[in-house]
Amino acid sequence: MSIARLRAGVGVVEFSSQESKLRDVLKAIVASYSIGDIILTEEKEVRPWARVLVNGRSHEFVGGLDVELRSGDSVTLIYPYTENF
Repeated sequence: MSIARLRAGVGVVEFSSQESKLRDVLKAIVASYSIGDIILTEEKEVRPWARVLVNGRSHEFVGGLDVELRSGDSVTLIYPYTENF
């Protein structure tokens, strides 16, 4: 289980935003679930080891953080590292 899922407490959730750019939607998501520190850097860029997928494709290949999202698009946040216990 990823840290983001543990901290967010959900696996899949519908999220609605008035924003259309991925950059702005991500800001709203991380503010709602307090996971910004593991997904975004202080400059509000995606951390090098975190992944953001739009409809199953890396955001880097579909227009970056400025890609325009449409109603029904799927945004997946992936943080591939887990804590050692």
